[in-house]
Amino acid sequence: MDKNLLILVMLLFTTLAGAQNRTLLQELEREVPGRGNVRIERDVRIDSLIGYMSDAGSGTLIKAKGFRIQVYSGNNTRASKEKATSIANTLKASYPDLPVYTFFKSPRWLCTVGDFLSVEEAYETMRRLKKETTYKEIYILPNQEIRVPL
Repeated sequence: MDKNLLILVMLLFTTLAGAQNRTLLQELEREVPGRGNVRIERDVRIDSLIGYMSDAGSGTLIKAKGFRIQVYSGNNTRASKEKATSIANTLKASYPDLPVYTFFKSPRWLCTVGDFLSVEEAYETMRRLKKETTYKEIYILPNQEIRVPL
């Protein structure tokens, strides 16, 4: 009996977690009073390839797989955290149109920039950063979850 209850609880949590994230096509099909109705015939596997909508922030965003540029990678120390934050602040001031992310991914502090859908866009920005800044160990990180505004 406990096994069935555990499966039911897991199914409930999965359903609730899925209710928060909608794909772009599901968002288009959502019924809103005063707007027309859209129905898209498709295989359900297509939804997983497109990305998810996010209500965070003022604009509408799609979460998708893409590329970011790693500008700094330090170790697990306070000095590394301060350096990553300092680099992030410098980049935000120099490139206000470029999103900058500073975070801890065990065992190191990282500073990454950009939300790029194609490797070509990321490569151009990486070349520009290498040319215009003193940060020379800059790499493109593939398969990152990025935020793309609509």
